[in-house]
Amino acid sequence: MKKYTNVFLKIIFSAIMLIPILGAVHVFPAPTQAMYNNPQSFAFIQMLMDSASYINYIMAIVFALSFVLVWTNRMALAALLVLPITVNIVAFHAFLDGGLFTSGSVPGVVFAVLNGYFLWQQRATYSQLFAKK
Repeated sequence: MKKYTNVFLKIIFSAIMLIPILGAVHVFPAPTQAMYNNPQSFAFIQMLMDSASYINYIMAIVFALSFVLVWTNRMALAALLVLPITVNIVAFHAFLDGGLFTSGSVPGVVFAVLNGYFLWQQRATYSQLFAKK
């Protein structure tokens, strides 16, 4: 049962990682004011989009690499690689977009919970990072 649960969670994790990848290749339409809860959050996203979109491309590359890592059984590295982006997504929604319980924050919160789950599941792998030398 645990094996099937892990595969199911990996599929959800991967599907959420596909969103910025597809956004960087313009499969999705550009963000609009209606997608955000206040003008400041939209202005922030607009600023990121107007700055040559390099942030979006870097994020897409990190997610694409992590996607490959997930499905080549390198979950510990994938979860660690997307952790800074996950923290920023949650912080954006928590502090700028009106909170973690808004409709737009659901994918980010789900992604953070899944990332936390996979980090916890792989915690033995990270023990060497914290060992004194």
